[in-house]
Amino acid sequence: MPQADTLGLVVKLLATIWPTGKLSTAAIASELGIDRRQVDYYKQAARILGFVRSSSQRLEFTEAGKELMSSTRRPDRNELLRSAVLRTPIINNLVRDRRPEELSDYHVRRFLKRSTSLTGTTIPRRAHTILSWIHTVLDVDPYDPKSVAKKAAEAASPQFQEYRSHEEGYAHRTLKEAIAENPRKHLGETLTLVQVEYPFPTNDRADVLFFDQAGRFVVVEVEVDVGPRDFPGLLQALKYKHMLAMITSVPATKVRGMLVARSIASAMKERARDYEVECKEVSGVV
Repeated sequence: MPQADTLGLVVKLLATIWPTGKLSTAAIASELGIDRRQVDYYKQAARILGFVRSSSQRLEFTEAGKELMSSTRRPDRNELLRSAVLRTPIINNLVRDRRPEELSDYHVRRFLKRSTSLTGTTIPRRAHTILSWIHTVLDVDPYDPKSVAKKAAEAASPQFQEYRSHEEGYAHRTLKEAIAENPRKHLGETLTLVQVEYPFPTNDRADVLFFDQAGRFVVVEVEVDVGPRDFPGLLQALKYKHMLAMITSVPATKVRGMLVARSIASAMKERARDYEVECKEVSGVV
């Protein structure tokens, strides 16, 4: 778990001890402008990044470390640092199923609480370190909502074009029809069908609209398979849920949003829970 907040000082540490890997703690602290007790944090960070390894009384440069120190072009050095950060186990786990703009302070803290033995005030401190590293090597500031929104918009454009280019195929149509015909079998509850392809004034169409036994609408977005970064289905379910509440003049609590597919990645299920959208996996149809 990295404890050194400033990635630039990790690189400065490497440059300070290059090429011998040896220098006194006092000399390193003086060169980096940090407290002596923080030197170990920065040495540990250099090891976590894979640039050095401990060897007797010194730090031995790895091939990755030698390449970083030998690189003379700033873009090359930045790319080496970026790759090293994304390879670290803790950050690799964070970005495996999520885009960089999703890595907010809230998400990183929750991840650390669930996935590590950290507790108390240590969690926000370690989250700050991780987010500082991400901010340094990626084109997004996780603490700035404007930066996050801009990054999300850039990623959305090609994904939107890809989504729009797909016409309804056999698998999607078959799933939709099966769910509409027998919600008890496929969704596990008794629902009354209101309409297939329910139209909104925005020219959107919800795949299926039901009414449940508690008197709530259930608006269903059907996808074939949903991967960890396949956002359109969840976004559609969220949108339909709130649009339906408004045009029918009912509270949002009277409308259930549901994402249904053959398979839904666990990371997408987690996002759906955060925004009160239900997920259902349907097998044996296509």
